[in-house]
This record gives sequence, structure tokens and C-alpha cells, in this order.
Amino acid sequence: MKNIAKLVLFFSLSFMALFFLAGFLDLLQKWTDAALIFPPPGRGTGFFPGNLVTRMALPAAFYGSILLGLNYSTRRRMAYPAAFAVIFVCALGLSAAAFTGLESLQRLGGLRITMEQAPAKMVEPGFIFTTGSSIIPGPPDKLIFLEDPYKTGAARAVSRGSFFYQGNGPAIYPVRLPFPEEKSRFLGSITEDFLRSAQYLAAWFETGLLPYGVYAGSLALFLLSLGCLVNISYWSLANLFLGILAFRGALMLDAFLNQPHIHELLSSFAQNIVHESLVNPIIFSALGALILLYSALVYLARGRISNG
Repeated sequence: MKNIAKLVLFFSLSFMALFFLAGFLDLLQKWTDAALIFPPPGRGTGFFPGNLVTRMALPAAFYGSILLGLNYSTRRRMAYPAAFAVIFVCALGLSAAAFTGLESLQRLGGLRITMEQAPAKMVEPGFIFTTGSSIIPGPPDKLIFLEDPYKTGAARAVSRGSFFYQGNGPAIYPVRLPFPEEKSRFLGSITEDFLRSAQYLAAWFETGLLPYGVYAGSLALFLLSLGCLVNISYWSLANLFLGILAFRGALMLDAFLNQPHIHELLSSFAQNIVHESLVNPIIFSALGALILLYSALVYLARGRISNG
């Protein structure tokens, strides 16, 4: 019982930590995007707004806490059936509680962070804007604002090989500054899959607790069945990395099965057998059951070999 209580505490803390960490990283991404907008917002429009807690963070906490819980129970040498049941119940309970809390926060305005005390004018006359902008047709080498950049028709000096004066420049619309970015397709795809997973989980939760329990429970069953990979070697760190790869594959499968045309195709095959809304939960449950059956057979075979 002591190990079970520790597992519940560890899982709960991991879920909350991952939930707020993912939300904070999403907020930093939004702030980064806002910082690259020109011209920057002035007073009264809010400065770098965003919510600390978003629904996108929930699937990250759901997947991550299950993986960490499996790894923790393996290191503590807990019985797999007991760890399976504890993590399963905690994952469903905490995720449903998180959705309920998010709905309440949205009604209250959410955990919105906004720096309202931004300077009245972030850009003053004399500001030099470099190439790469689509503010005016035919991007210049340099654009020097001689008057208030926020003023429509402000005077400016434009360089296209040589400087010339524009007494009544065209209006400036907010554009993204041409900063170079190092984008990782791997990390970008993970973020997109988490966003899609958040939409699916939210849609199921909005239909009711029972439908949400069916979908999230089947997904949790599938993820927990991958626990065999968290105990594949004697090196805990290697097991954790293998688990991360396996869970990444599960996230890709979740995104793949929930694509509209894939879901319609699978529903067309099962329309006379089960309701279309149960197709994905049945697939997750069947895959989880097959993996658990395989793990049990391997465990029994090893026991017979060790007994001679």
C-alpha cells in the first residue's frame, strides 16, 4: 500500500508539473510570435497577452504522466497489474478534473497574463527597418521613419540602392519581421499532434463524462500496454527513451486515426457492426489487449524457461 500511495503522489505531481510546463511553453511560443510583429502594439491594446493554462497542455500531461508513472513503477519494482490499475484510474480522474477546471477558468476569464503597462510608443521617429518586409511593394534595402511610424502617411526615407524621400508613405499593416528561424520538423510535428489530440479529447469531453471515459480509457489502456517497453532492459534511462519513442508512435497513431477521411473510411467498414464513434476506442482497446496478451505469454514463457 505504501508503494501505491507513492505512485499516486508521483503521478499526480508529474501530471500537474507537465500540465503547467506545457502551458508555459505554449505561452512562450505565443510571446515569441508577438515579439516578431511590426509595428508593435501601443498602449491600450495589451502587450504580449496569453493564457498560462491551455487545453493543448492536457494531452502532453496525459501522455507524459503515464510514461513517467510506468517508469517509476518499474524502478520501484511494483507489480505490473497494480501499477496498471492505479495509473489508469489516476489518468482518467486527473484529465477529467483538468478539463472541468479549464471550463471553469474559461468562464472566469482564464489565467490570462497581459503586460498592460507597455510604453505608449514602442517605435519612435528615426527607427530603421531592414529588408525582407512586405510593408511596401518591392522591399527596399532600408526604410527609415522620419515621423511617427504609427501615423498613417508618415514621412520616410527609402533606400533602393540610393535614398529617396517619401513625404506621404503608404499605410503600415502588422507584419511578421523577417528573422531567421531554426525549425525542427520533428518538434513541430509533435506540437501539431498534441494540438489535434487536445481537440479530440475536448470534443469527447463536451459530449459527456461517459463518452470521454470510453475514449480516454481506451487510449490510456493502449498507452499502458506499452509498459513492456519500459521494462525491456536493466538500464532505466534506456527504458525511458524507448518509452518516449513508443509513446511518440502512439501519438502519431492517435492523430492518424482521427483524421476525417481515415475515420470515415474505418467507419464505412464497421457501420453495420458498431457505431462510428466507437471505432477508434475499439482500435485502441484491441491493440492494447493484443500487446498485453503478448506480454503475458512472454512472461509465462520466461517463467517456464527459468524453471527448466
